[in-house]
Amino acid sequence: MPRSKKGRISGTKRQELNSQRAAAAINGKTDGVTFARVTKMIGQGHVKVAIPFKHGIKELSARIPNVLGRRGATPITAKDVVAIYVGEGYDPDAPATPGEHFDIVAILTPKQAYSLKKDGIIPDWMTNDIDADKPAEGTAGDGGFEFAHESDTDTGDTEKSASDEDLRARLGANRLAHREPVADGELNIDDI
Repeated sequence: MPRSKKGRISGTKRQELNSQRAAAAINGKTDGVTFARVTKMIGQGHVKVAIPFKHGIKELSARIPNVLGRRGATPITAKDVVAIYVGEGYDPDAPATPGEHFDIVAILTPKQAYSLKKDGIIPDWMTNDIDADKPAEGTAGDGGFEFAHESDTDTGDTEKSASDEDLRARLGANRLAHREPVADGELNIDDI
């Protein structure tokens, strides 16, 4: 017996909807939305997210809506930056009230999160390594490595290819190209 397709959304439609929502949240067209980082997957369509507030990080529970719940179409991991609906006039510094309900609006791509960090909209800890958020006592955690985005580099292809060839030559990767040709009948097993 065939199943009804009524109310079902395809994976490509889910991706398209997520990208539209993320663009609206980034551009400020959606009111009552803030950015958060997923810290823990709870299950049953819920996650723990961290938002910035005056004393550091505040952790909240958020629900993954059914539209974003399909893993293959809109994957969500414990290192993603998301846009959550908190309501207009939400104060993260106020104490939590029982029954607070937050929903994920969109899952941002790493490129979108990087551009938000570069613009100063989200703090650095949202895009850095999660283990560095809790540094060992007596040490200052820098949040891990920070890599430049491909749009930040202005190196040409010729510099890159020349440096790659030099590195390969130093490591011996090009040693087959530098061998002398073998005359007919002369085969040395050590050359293989």
